[in-house]
This record gives sequence, structure tokens and C-alpha cells, in this order.
Amino acid sequence: MKHTMQYLTLPRELGNRPALTRLVERVLASWPDHLSYIGERFGNCEREHLDFCEHISQNVWSIISGDPDRYAENYRWTCDRMLEEEYHFHMTGEYRYKSFAEVQNGIDLEADYMTRYTDGLLLSQIFWVNQTRALHTYVRKFLTQVQPGATVLEVGPGHGLFLALAAERPGASVVGWDVSASSLANTSWALERMGVDSPRLEHQNLHDARTDEQFDFVVASELLEHVDAPETALRRLRDLTRPGGKLFINIPVNSPAPDHINLWRSPDEIWAYIRDGGLRILTADVFPMTGYTVEEAEKNQSTLSCALVCEPV
Repeated sequence: MKHTMQYLTLPRELGNRPALTRLVERVLASWPDHLSYIGERFGNCEREHLDFCEHISQNVWSIISGDPDRYAENYRWTCDRMLEEEYHFHMTGEYRYKSFAEVQNGIDLEADYMTRYTDGLLLSQIFWVNQTRALHTYVRKFLTQVQPGATVLEVGPGHGLFLALAAERPGASVVGWDVSASSLANTSWALERMGVDSPRLEHQNLHDARTDEQFDFVVASELLEHVDAPETALRRLRDLTRPGGKLFINIPVNSPAPDHINLWRSPDEIWAYIRDGGLRILTADVFPMTGYTVEEAEKNQSTLSCALVCEPV
């Protein structure tokens, strides 16, 4: 479908942002009908946000540049999977699965499925505005507090974008944990593609990690909706945070996905969950999905990303 690109006019806001433009072009080459969404996503965004999109796009492009068409096609495939889950959610009022075991039994978690899904989620960090704004909040309100010598732990680092941004802080010691050894291998590969000296990556299960180590800064972005016993997981994150340290937590509200098992229906439910976990909320931001205001998303039970900076009580 690459020949259709000559007929597509990209949003003017993408001008002078080559990495972001390159990503948009690749997606539209395999999905021309996504153009109206792209216009809505990036149209009328403030310059600071678009400049941040360009910075993240540079990292994303370094990961996907070996086979960008695959990632673009898998982004479309992932969007289709999300639409299926949204339909189920709006018909039933519930997520499809309630435990990780149900996820394993309900969908085929073999390598091809997970590759396509995680490829798509990588591009969602740019193309879904709530994702990008949560990531920007992580940089502006959390990472700016990281001083030389500080330790930063992320649990569930995925493609390593959060770790890569943490590694930009001078003198920071960065650590990543994941329950999956294969996921850690993918994180290491992506960090290498981004030119990041590999942080200390450890095969650890948050619920039973055998360590007395504590960290100055702890990150859990889009983790807690995936795990069994989320209340226990949150308290474990608190315990991993050194007194006086900070946590960045990003949790989506009303966000059906193939592997989401824990449903929060409003930001107020998130705030209560965080406080019940022994944390004090220092800052809290709510970002709606593309095309919605916060009020519209709440009314329609559409996705909101809740990005918080917290500290142990």
C-alpha cells in the first residue's frame, strides 16, 4: 500500500520532526484509513508535547528501524484486538479475564501473538495520546527529582523506554525487574538498540522477590492492571521504596485489553487504592484517550491514564 502515501496529507504539526513523521508515514503506508485519527491525535497539540513526541520517536525508531513495516502492521493488529476488548467491555461492563491464569487459558500466549501485541504497544506510546502524556509526566514530575547516585527500579520494563529515559539522568543507577526471562532479553535488546548501556536487569517476581534492597525511585507503569493480588503488589512496591523515596505509578481506568485483569472504573477508585496501599499522593494527573476530554471519557467509560507520583507513608 505504500503507493497510497502520495495521496495523504500529513498534519502540519509534524513539520520539522523527522522521527515522528517517519513513524506516522510507516503506519499510514499499511493503514491509510488511520489518517483521520492521526490528524485528531496530533492536531492542535502544544509544541512542548510534540517536541517530546519527537524525542520518544527517535528512541522508538531506533528499536524498529530494522523492520519498521512489521511494527506498523502489528500496531494495526493490536488496535483491532483492543477494539474487540472494548466491545466486550461495553457489552458486559467487565474485563474478559479476572486472573493471569484465565489470560493464559483464554488467549494463545505463544511467541507470535506476544510479538505482535508488544510491537503494537510500543507504537502506542506515540500514537495514543494518553500514553504519551503519562510518559511525559514521568519525565517532568518524577525523573527531574533523580539526582546523581540515586537508584531507580522499574518493575516490568517492557521495551525499556522508561529505563532509557531514567538512564539519561546523570549518575543514576538504573535497575529493571521482570517475571519473564524472555521479556528481560527483549528489554536488553531494545536498550542496546537505543544506545543505552544495559542497566542491571534481574529475573524477579514482584510478589516473592528475595531481596532486602530498597531504591530511591520505583516505577510501575501499566503494571498493576496485569498482576494477581494487586493490593499486595502495591504494598510490595511501597516496601521497595527507601524512606524519603518516590514512586511513579501509571494505571489505566476503563481500559480493556487482552491481558488486563484488574478493573478500576474511575480516578477516585485509583486514588483510594493508592492510599490504602500505604502511599501518599504527591501529584496526580489524568489523561483521556484520543478524541475525549476527561469528562467525556468518564461519562462514556473510556480509557483514562492515571499518572501519579507518590511516597511511602
